[in-house]
Amino acid sequence: MNGYARRSVGPIRRFLTLLAASAIILAMVGQGASQAASAKHTQQSIAGHILKSKAGGLMTAPARAILERIARGERVGGPEQGGSALAKLKLSAGGVHAPSGSLTNVRVNDPAADSHQTDQTTQSETAIAVAGSNVVVGWNDSQQSLQPFFTAASNLNGYGFSSNGGSTWTDGGTIPNAPAQNNVGDPWLAADRAGNFYYASLAYDIFNNSLGIGVAKSTDGGKTFSAPVTASPTGGFFYFGDKDAMTVGPDPAIKTRDDIYVTWDDSACDETACFNGLPVAHSTDGGATWNIVYADKFAFDDTSGCSFAQYIGAQPLVDPKDGTLYVAAERFAVTDPLCDGSGPVTMDQSIFKSTDGGLTFGSRIVIGTVTSAFPQGFMELGPGLIVRTIEFPSLALFKGALYAAWNDGASGNSHIRLAKSTNGAASWSLSWASQGTNDEIQPALSSDSTALHLLFYQRNSDNTLDVIAANSTNGSGFVQRTATSKSFPGVLTVPQFDPLIAFGYMGDYIANVSDGTHQYFAWGDNRDKVTNFLWPDGRYDPNIYFARQ
Repeated sequence: MNGYARRSVGPIRRFLTLLAASAIILAMVGQGASQAASAKHTQQSIAGHILKSKAGGLMTAPARAILERIARGERVGGPEQGGSALAKLKLSAGGVHAPSGSLTNVRVNDPAADSHQTDQTTQSETAIAVAGSNVVVGWNDSQQSLQPFFTAASNLNGYGFSSNGGSTWTDGGTIPNAPAQNNVGDPWLAADRAGNFYYASLAYDIFNNSLGIGVAKSTDGGKTFSAPVTASPTGGFFYFGDKDAMTVGPDPAIKTRDDIYVTWDDSACDETACFNGLPVAHSTDGGATWNIVYADKFAFDDTSGCSFAQYIGAQPLVDPKDGTLYVAAERFAVTDPLCDGSGPVTMDQSIFKSTDGGLTFGSRIVIGTVTSAFPQGFMELGPGLIVRTIEFPSLALFKGALYAAWNDGASGNSHIRLAKSTNGAASWSLSWASQGTNDEIQPALSSDSTALHLLFYQRNSDNTLDVIAANSTNGSGFVQRTATSKSFPGVLTVPQFDPLIAFGYMGDYIANVSDGTHQYFAWGDNRDKVTNFLWPDGRYDPNIYFARQ
C-alpha cells in the first residue's frame, strides 16, 4: 500500500558560491601540505594505514568511502566502488519460510523522487522516532547527489514523516546540510518529551577534511529539520567518526529535563600520536551545544604494524526511572604486526555505565564474546546479491532487567543472541532468541510494560528475506510473526546497480521503537521494481517500508 505524498526538496547552491568555495579549498590544501611537512604523519598516511588494517573492513559504507578518498589525497567524494575480498560466501542451506501473521506495510519514501540520476534509487538503513501521533523515519538516500561529482548540495540523509501514527507518509526530501558540510548518512532518530525530534548522522567537513557527527532538530513534528549542529570534536589534525546512534532520556539530577546522548566510534590524531575511541556527546539544552566524554580509548601507531583495538555499532540507552546511561558497542581487538591479516581477531560486546549524565563512565564490562556468522562479513542471497552484516548490539530495559541483542554465529547459523542483566550491567547471562536452519541478522530491540520486542531480517529457505517481529512477555520465550506482507529478494550489490553505493551494501541496521502502546518498525525493502534503459525487464529496488504492531 502506498501512503506517501511528495514534498519538494530545497534549492541547489548557486554556481558562484561553488566557485568561491573552490578557491578557498585550494588555498587550504596548500596550507595543509606545509603543516604536514613538519608532522610525523599526514591525513593521507593515517587514512591509508587504517584502511590497510582490518579496521577498514569494519566501517559503515559512507565512512569507508570518505576515508578512501582521503587516503588518495582527495578532499571530497561519495561512497567508493572499491571491492572487499568477497571470498566464498554462504548460501542458505534450508530452513523454513517466514511465519504467518504479517502486518500492514506502508511505503515511506516516494520512488517518483528518484529521478535525478539513473539508478541512484537506493533508500536503506532506517531509524525511527515517535512523539504522540507524529512518527519520523530516517534513511540513507542516494538520489540527492551527483556521480562522479561531489558537490555542495550532495546529501545522503533522507527522511519521511507521518502525523497519523504511520498510516500515511510524506517524503521529506533530505535534511539540510550545514554550511561547508555534507550529510553522508548513518541516520539515527530520537524524540524528547516535548515532541521535538532529533536526527543524528555522519557529516563531512570539507575545511578540516574530517568526518564528524551532526545533530539536526525538528520543532514541528518532524516536518522540517534544522541544519545539523556538530556534536563531535572539531579542528584537530585528523578526525574520523563512524556509526552514530542517539537516545534521549531524563537527566539523572533534574528529572524534568531531557538530555540528548549521541555516541559513535572514532579515530583521531594530533601531529604525533593517534587513538581509536568510543566518544559520547551529551546536550542539556536541546541540541544547541554538546560536551564530549570518552567512555574508552585505545592508542595506535599508524607508522608501525596493523594491530589495533576499536569499537563499532555504539548504542546508547537511558533508564527512564533514574537517568542512568548505558553505552554498548562491539569491540574488536586485532593482532597484526606485519599487516598481512594473519593475526588473531577477538570480538565481544562491551558496555559502559554512567550515573551522572555522561560526565564519567565506569570500567568496561564484557556482555559476551562474539562469533561472526559470516567470516567475510557478507551473506549471499544469490549471484551478485550480497548483504554486508556486522554484529551491532541493540539495548532495551524490560521489567527491571537490561537486555542486549546481536546476531551471532556460535550456533552454526546467524541467530539472535540475547543477553540479560539484572544488576545494572554488572554481570550477564546469555541465551538465544532464535534458532533453526534460517539465518537472522540486524536485530533491533524495544520494550514497554507488556513485552520485549525484537525485529530482524530473516533469510528464508529460498534466499528471500522477511522482516520478523518477535515478542516476549517474560524476556526469554519469543513468539514470532511476520512484519513484512511480502517476502523480497536481495538487490545487486556486487557489482552495485547504484553508482553511488559501496559494494555489498544493503544497509547495516533496521528500526524498532515502542511508545508504550504500539511498536513502530521501519526497514529497507527490495520488493518494488524499477524499469529503465539499463533494465528493460526491471530490477528490484531498495525502498523504505513501515509497519505498526
